[in-house]
Amino acid sequence: MSESKILNWMMRGPIELLDVYRTIEPGLLYEAVSNTNELVLKHIQDYHSKYKTPPSYKILAGFLTEEGKETLNAIFKDSCAQNEIQFYIDELKGRFNRQLADELAKNIAASGNITNINQRLRDVVVKVEKLGKDAIFSEGNFSSSAEERLNDYNYTRDNPGRVMGVFSGYQQLDDYTWGIKNSEMMVISGATSSGKSLLMMNMGINAWLGSNQPSIFDGQYFDDGKNVVYVTLEMSKKQLEQRIDANIALIRHRPLIRGNLTDSEIQDWKRSLEFQKNYKKKFHIIDMPRGTKAMEIEAKFDSIIGQFKPDLLCVDYLGIMKPNRSHGADWEDVGHIAEDLHELCRKKNIPLITAAQRKGRIRSVGKQKAEQVEDSEEIGRSKMIGDNANIILLIENRNEEHLREDMIIHITKNRDGAKGKIVLLKDFEKSRVMTAPDNWTGGEGLENEV
Repeated sequence: MSESKILNWMMRGPIELLDVYRTIEPGLLYEAVSNTNELVLKHIQDYHSKYKTPPSYKILAGFLTEEGKETLNAIFKDSCAQNEIQFYIDELKGRFNRQLADELAKNIAASGNITNINQRLRDVVVKVEKLGKDAIFSEGNFSSSAEERLNDYNYTRDNPGRVMGVFSGYQQLDDYTWGIKNSEMMVISGATSSGKSLLMMNMGINAWLGSNQPSIFDGQYFDDGKNVVYVTLEMSKKQLEQRIDANIALIRHRPLIRGNLTDSEIQDWKRSLEFQKNYKKKFHIIDMPRGTKAMEIEAKFDSIIGQFKPDLLCVDYLGIMKPNRSHGADWEDVGHIAEDLHELCRKKNIPLITAAQRKGRIRSVGKQKAEQVEDSEEIGRSKMIGDNANIILLIENRNEEHLREDMIIHITKNRDGAKGKIVLLKDFEKSRVMTAPDNWTGGEGLENEV
């Protein structure tokens, strides 16, 4: 039986177990196996989640009843070769696919409630789509797609908006990137309190709002906004909501959290709240703990797909996550977190923005002068972060940076375009990062530190 062979393969070690998970997600695998093997799989998954390796047969037997031990003994005897395991996984997926179709047909026949039927249909479609995905994103002979590529070009020429990604809301940056496209990962790197998380939040808000301006809301909604999923690991959902409120209502953040807004600010906030009540686009916040893994974010992401279709995923932030599988050294783990997130955005075919600390290395230029290094090597603790990013934004770190009004951002990597530099303005008091006006000349202002 294919189930026994798959479980036998998973018991061989962490690499073999993850080989299976790359082809069929843990949650789907649990649903797909029969009742006989369900408990065994649950203990394997629980043990792996805690110890990052599957249990031995001796340890696993200690969790099971006599009937369960008989099942385990059958699994122990039912081995397969490396060139056979994918066949048995595909066999299991096909059987589960047919089971989903049969259950859906029965539910439709038994239920007269169209809402229940539609919800069940959406759930089944999501699962079937996930079953059809595996570790290969696409493949084929280059020559055989020649006509397809020509047709694709002609369609793009006639529909230029098709190749635009999700815009950040900063025209200078969007001119360089033409938006963050599906399957691309942008990494924003900066020193502590430089505003990297705030910049990411502003990009998420700008994408969500589109042309809408809640601060001057007059009852009219524009439909060019995007659905955003925002994973926060550093601050609570309430704290993030307060920052978003300050941002879109153009009110001060500190008085908002301390309860001493002016009457004018309260009115501005209420106008913004009125906008939010009936706005159709989603800004879905997921508050997860430090040490969260990409696979856990993926599982949560999958659980909301039936509710709406996300257009952008933001993860705040890479440096406080854990890799799907630990590799020992800290620098190596950080690099693999970037790899896990990049794989996530490719699997889900969605743009992803995250942040990382910068090193702040100084390079000597002669005896009396030194300059800040601004390149992709300055991200975090691992070169792998830059290797896995499609777009890298590096926030410049200058003397007394917290007193500067401007934020200088270096585009140190842009896989599909030119590199360069842009200048934005800080208004951290209102949780905002804004486009600098044409006549802006620079200077120092109030303390800008987050």
